[in-house]
Amino acid sequence: MKSVFVSCWFFLMGFYSFQTSAQIQVSFPVSRAVFQRNTNNEATIRVNGYFTTPVTRIDARVQARDGQGTSTDWVTIQNNPTGGNYAGDLTVKGGWYNLEVRGMNGDQQVGGSTIVERVGAGEVFVIAGQSNGQGVYDDMPSASDDRINCVNYFDPSESQNDPPMDVLNLFSHVNQGGRITPRGVGSWCWGRVGDMLAQRLNVPIMFFNAGYIGTAVKNWRESAENGRTESIYSQGLYYADGQPYANLRIALQFYINMLGVRAILWQQGEAENFDNTSQGSYYNHLQYVINRSRQDANKNIAWVVARVSYSGDSRGARPQILAAQNQIISSVSNVFPGPETDNIQIPRQRPPRTIFDDVHFDVNGLYEVANVWNNSLNDGFFANAQPISPTPAPTVTVSCAGTNQLSIAVNGSFSSVTWNTGEGGQRITKGAGQYRAKVKDAAGNVLFSPVVRVASAPSIQASGPTTFCAGNSVTLRTDYDNNIQWNNNNTSQQLSVNSSGDYSVQYRDVSGCTFVSGTTSVRVNPLPAIPTVTAQQTTTFCQGGNTTLSANEVAGYRYRWNSGQTDRNITVQTAGAYTVTATDQNGCTSPQSQSIAVVVNPLPATPVIAASGNTTFCADQRVTLTSTENTAYQWTNGATSRAVTINQSGVYTVRTQNQFSCFSAPSNAITIRVNPLPNSPTLTANGPTTFCDGNQVALTATSNLRPLWSTGDSVQTIQVRQSGSYSARVRDNNGCFSPLATAIAVDVKPLPSVPSVTQIGTYTLEAMGSLSGDFYRWYINTDTLAVQTAIIKAGRSGSYAAQAFIRYSPTLTCFSDPSARLNFVVDDSNQGLSIYPNPSPDKIITLETLNNLANATIRIFTVSGREVETIFLPSIEDRKSIDLQKLAPGMYIMQINAINYSASRRFLVGMGN
Repeated sequence: MKSVFVSCWFFLMGFYSFQTSAQIQVSFPVSRAVFQRNTNNEATIRVNGYFTTPVTRIDARVQARDGQGTSTDWVTIQNNPTGGNYAGDLTVKGGWYNLEVRGMNGDQQVGGSTIVERVGAGEVFVIAGQSNGQGVYDDMPSASDDRINCVNYFDPSESQNDPPMDVLNLFSHVNQGGRITPRGVGSWCWGRVGDMLAQRLNVPIMFFNAGYIGTAVKNWRESAENGRTESIYSQGLYYADGQPYANLRIALQFYINMLGVRAILWQQGEAENFDNTSQGSYYNHLQYVINRSRQDANKNIAWVVARVSYSGDSRGARPQILAAQNQIISSVSNVFPGPETDNIQIPRQRPPRTIFDDVHFDVNGLYEVANVWNNSLNDGFFANAQPISPTPAPTVTVSCAGTNQLSIAVNGSFSSVTWNTGEGGQRITKGAGQYRAKVKDAAGNVLFSPVVRVASAPSIQASGPTTFCAGNSVTLRTDYDNNIQWNNNNTSQQLSVNSSGDYSVQYRDVSGCTFVSGTTSVRVNPLPAIPTVTAQQTTTFCQGGNTTLSANEVAGYRYRWNSGQTDRNITVQTAGAYTVTATDQNGCTSPQSQSIAVVVNPLPATPVIAASGNTTFCADQRVTLTSTENTAYQWTNGATSRAVTINQSGVYTVRTQNQFSCFSAPSNAITIRVNPLPNSPTLTANGPTTFCDGNQVALTATSNLRPLWSTGDSVQTIQVRQSGSYSARVRDNNGCFSPLATAIAVDVKPLPSVPSVTQIGTYTLEAMGSLSGDFYRWYINTDTLAVQTAIIKAGRSGSYAAQAFIRYSPTLTCFSDPSARLNFVVDDSNQGLSIYPNPSPDKIITLETLNNLANATIRIFTVSGREVETIFLPSIEDRKSIDLQKLAPGMYIMQINAINYSASRRFLVGMGN
């Protein structure tokens, strides 16, 4: 399973961003946090967070989910909170709740309340031991009861350091395939144990799982005592520094301190059977681990010790280990008897279990294990195992620090304080952001302060440029909508500004501290005076004349006429109404000047006709006659446009007319002669026009004139072997071409390539060609196979060949010649299982089976019998590539089990030959 890891500081931003619209925020508890109840069936929950609107008190209550608890009325958890933060305690009965927090200002509720769903007062357990406690596979179903919880986080680096703070956002239901931090695999038996406890006790359950596969009790002691320990199963193999005990210490110090705990559940003893550990050695090692756990947690935590020693069907149980466990239970204080599991699932190896695993419980066995754990955690246990209550989170003090910052201090004495900024120390001074401290007591137990929100300094956004010309304005808007004041004493969120000045705004937040924006300067420039326009000559004249218009001159001004000119004086030859504006050095533009009208009267002229081409042409052509430009036109054929397109014989002239209704003299005359076109030939095909490559069709053109084909041929009949559209036309004595005859489309389909047959796997053949077929016909010896795919599994020895087919339509299929023969011999010495390459330097292997398999389970073991990988494949019908990158280099055994099939192979990965 992949590690779930997100930067803890990203979590702080992301977790609270979805609540930013709420005025009361809850830092802790988070959803699915379960607090250990006391002997009175009560738990005291420290609720903390921050608020963004002034309040006089903070109230909280819990509402039972589906009747699973005792709801409370609103309770004031803090009066007159200061600094924008609150913290207070709420005592609740054992149960499963929605926690609701509200802010009050006098008797009025401030905004809406904030709800944290699924918060519980119930039972908290830490699991420790080896694989039958940790879990070795994730087949067990999820807990059925919603009240069964964990933290779904796993650190693959096996670091001894504290988990990142973002694990507070990873509280989860116990689910199949998930993790139970620090190291639990899947739901295992604990989801079922939780279901039974929750139903019996009617309270939620929280599990932490520090179990570690393949560890002996001496590994737990040595890792706690010396920090490094060697595996009893593989000489020279050492666990990561501090492991396996580091996971138990993390569970106790990082989680249990803030949630409380009922007991540590110890499921361990199989390894000592393998190592032939004596009763005395086991007793001394476990007693040390128990004492060390209480020392590290600084709490007398109860232990429940299971009686377990069964280490495989060949070794069976070891009485010395059971005696040591019973001795611990009877002689060490605050230790209680756990279940006896040696008599469950005997023998352990039972179908369909792999033959190499005779230690771990299967799914049915785990249900029995859950039942005996539930029986051990009986009423007597809960009456005598004293619960450890949660430690309240520290509070914080917030004060003003000037320059848009707050001073934040953790209240109380701690051995270390670390802030989410990476800084240490009791106090930090910070600007805008969200801040939280992780504190540790002298024993190393962890608590988290509330989140402190430092407001951002107000910003000012302008709706446009802040330097502009008179008559315009700009809107200045700040991002806060209350408790603000502009430097002109305005208290609105936005200002409309139309005069020069410097503007700033300040905001007073709920901490009572003032945050001040930067300064925005506004400059308003005056407009230049309206220019005047004078004409140097008359403004009404005939076509070809002109007049000069002038604007009054001001040094440094730029001018723009509505006609586009930019000179102060312009020469005008075109009629229109002319105005001008002046722009000064600041870019401010005056209003438009008064308008001066200019009138130009056009002169009529004798038009001239131009022809676009020859005036004698064939009937499929035409010519365009164009007059010189004027206002209106009158052609001898009645047309009134400037240009006419002619395709009829005749003599053509045109006259023009101006706006004063004056006609010009007739233009020059143009004589047009049009010759008729010959008829198109008739085209016929003597066969199908869609066929396979290598065939042909004859096309014939019928006419009393010689045909001219689109191919360039000039014969009556042509032979066509290529795809295309084929047409023809004829030409008469006038040089006129007939229209093209209706084209005949010819579609020549390519043949598939003659395939080559190659062996691409132990049992796999492939037919390949540059142009692949839609399907293939396979032959073995003189038989034809039913399979039609390019790749086939060769199930018997013989001479193989293939032929490619392309189906273009229901009536046309093109095919290649058969391939060359490939002689293939089935290797029957390998039980129908092939693994290659073997050895595999890159740890990627290919798997093939002679027969098709359904619902196949692949298990991979070390040569010592330890299972390291399990893969389920719904089917194995072709080659399967398996990536084994995470395996250490060495020799392994692969076993495949399916219905009516079982086979094993040794293979080597990560090494050469």
